Amino acid sequence: MRTIGVLGGIGPQATLDFEARVHEVSRRVLPPRLNEGYPPMVTVYLRHAPVLQQPDGTPSEPLTLDPRLLEAAERLGRWADLIVIVSNTPHLFLDRIREAARSEVLSIVDVTVDEVGRRADPPLGLLGLGIPEVYRERLEHEHDEIVVAPPEMRDRLDDAILRLMEGRETAEHVNAAREALAFVRERGARTIVLGCTEIPLLLGESESSADDLVNPAALLAREAVLRAIS
Repeated sequence: MRTIGVLGGIGPQATLDFEARVHEVSRRVLPPRLNEGYPPMVTVYLRHAPVLQQPDGTPSEPLTLDPRLLEAAERLGRWADLIVIVSNTPHLFLDRIREAARSEVLSIVDVTVDEVGRRADPPLGLLGLGIPEVYRERLEHEHDEIVVAPPEMRDRLDDAILRLMEGRETAEHVNAAREALAFVRERGARTIVLGCTEIPLLLGESESSADDLVNPAALLAREAVLRAIS
């Protein structure tokens, strides 16, 4: 089997969730044999934002990839045959990450866009940190209308995402995710992309597994396992 390299830690809880999903998928598709029924996996937990930041913590403009992420990708590429990134923003710089890793890098955006195309059930809803451009740019080519939450609702969701990264989410933050999801549903969205790996964690497994939702991290975990054993 090929070794999966996980470039994670940008969202610590989301990385842990991804690792658990890899093991769960493995249990379904591989014969059980002690600890051998899983693909080998190496995870790097980054402890900084994926892009350079100003002193006040806001991203620098224009967005600039933090070179430490490329250094981590290079190191991970020495160990792994297949790399995944458990965060969406770094995919804005995917070509540079692939060049640094010198290894196959599976895109969470690609597997998500493919899934949306298979469902072909417009109109499409999109939730994420702000409006995740890494998805919108791709999806706008296929969809005339993308339903998003209004600015004040997005601000509350953004704060909820950041608090979950810190492990300090409360019921108020969970409600922010639920309210944003309810809004895009009420506006007619029939397929909704959860374009931030923290949103499924805010909603919980039961809610985030609804038939109208697309969970990119779940798609990435399945595809990573299938490629690792192919």
